[in-house]
Amino acid sequence: MCMRNSVNIRVHNSKSLEIKLEYTPQGAPDDSDYNIDLFLFFPDNMGINESSYEKKHFYQDLTRNIRLKTPDYYLHNYYKRLKSFDETSKIAMHSPAREYMYKKFVCGYRAMLRNHTQNICDTSTKEELELLLEHVEKNRNIFRKLQQKHGEMEMFTLGDEFTSVVTNVYLVRLYDRLNTPLKDMILDTIKEELRYRKEHYPQSTAGDNEQNERLINRYDWLKNFFYSVLHLQAKRKKADTATTGLLYSAAAGFSMVFATVVAFWAQQRYGNFTLPFFVALVLGYMFKDRIKEGSREYLRNRFESLIFDFETQIYESSKKHAMGKTFEKTTFIRTKDLPDYAANGFDPSDSIIHFSKRVRVHHRKIKELVDSEIDGVTDILRLNVRRFISGLEEPLTLVYSVSDSDLEKKYVEKTYDMNVILRAAGKDGEAVFRGILTVSARGIKRFRMM
Repeated sequence: MCMRNSVNIRVHNSKSLEIKLEYTPQGAPDDSDYNIDLFLFFPDNMGINESSYEKKHFYQDLTRNIRLKTPDYYLHNYYKRLKSFDETSKIAMHSPAREYMYKKFVCGYRAMLRNHTQNICDTSTKEELELLLEHVEKNRNIFRKLQQKHGEMEMFTLGDEFTSVVTNVYLVRLYDRLNTPLKDMILDTIKEELRYRKEHYPQSTAGDNEQNERLINRYDWLKNFFYSVLHLQAKRKKADTATTGLLYSAAAGFSMVFATVVAFWAQQRYGNFTLPFFVALVLGYMFKDRIKEGSREYLRNRFESLIFDFETQIYESSKKHAMGKTFEKTTFIRTKDLPDYAANGFDPSDSIIHFSKRVRVHHRKIKELVDSEIDGVTDILRLNVRRFISGLEEPLTLVYSVSDSDLEKKYVEKTYDMNVILRAAGKDGEAVFRGILTVSARGIKRFRMM
């Protein structure tokens, strides 16, 4: 797979940055591994450093979630599968297997529509846009039909409502993005779905501010309802301390060897119960602690790749079978410790946080125990910046300018630029992403890729 095409970094809301990796290994391996390395560069005037921002705060601010990747459906393929599901919809519709399949189709519709609208651009032909709209209409007709046939089951009513909202979300984005007369073809479909929801699902239509707030919350609830079928359960614990304990024991042994050698030497040279022997014992004890601390730091740095903060087991919904495992660690690092791909383009005075995540996925188990169509996972990280900006200056600063001999006062928002570097790597390749996250005391202003 191409890592560069599988990572999306965007502003999730005014307080959160989202990083989404859709990982699908090449071939059909039983297991696969991928790594994520995130570097955050904080300007000195933000006041974020090891003293003001503890490691536990980072993990509190970082939401981590791994779920099954929605299958990659294509226009023709998706319609045939959904139509087949409709034609056999009289068979045990209340069974968990049919419920799972329907929810997967709803998630697949959103992914299919998102991917295909992204492929439409100003150079696309009329036939390409007509093909997309034709399949949108045919698929939506099947969702409506399923709701009419099985309206007593809430799942089908919610699916009809959610796919209608999703249709408008992505077609409106496509309409806004296009700068060609062909965009007018999209309006009819958008208006039709708006009329349909106004009649059948008024709670999912726009209105006044209060109604719009309910609409956003409704959309999030519907999304979570259907995507729950792809969620994996996580059981997180502190990483195995055996390695750390062994290294620290070795450090204590080194220091004890030094203290013992000093004691034996002084005893042999000065004898027992003498003042020089007593002084040597005290000095040996004093240096023993320093040697132990230094040895611990050296061994920790030397074997850093073996030491992690958290270990997470990933299970399917019943929590009986492990689908994978992750290892995570984070620390403030010095400039000289940066890898080559992250070593340029920042201020040397910046404080740097490095978050590292190692993931192993058991693909054979997923296919055998969950769904043979699933060929990957979606790894989502959401970083909340609220703690980063809590100590920043007031967002508006008064500045003066001269215009036509008059003195003008303006209020300008004070912003801070944070460099962000992400590396995603697997057996099939790696990709490095650089961007700048601009924040103020109010929250995130924007994120732009470099």
